[in-house]
Amino acid sequence: MEQNSLTYFEKLEKLYILTETRQILRDKVAELSVSNENFDNINVDLTKIEEEIMSYTNGHPLENLDFSNTSLLNPAIISLYEEPE
Repeated sequence: MEQNSLTYFEKLEKLYILTETRQILRDKVAELSVSNENFDNINVDLTKIEEEIMSYTNGHPLENLDFSNTSLLNPAIISLYEEPE
């Protein structure tokens, strides 16, 4: 992977695609677990996606990332909706 040579926006785009794909696969796992079908290959893909996300975020996990947040597009902007730590 050449994530070091990517621009901020390229990384953001890749993270968006990865998080959307991860959610689709998680939904599929939930659907298959109800019907007791095998979903080992989906879990392998989910693991690969998680590893790639971690490589783009320098090891910081992303959960419930909101891509509608304008501060992602311009990191200098602090969103009014963010809660203090």
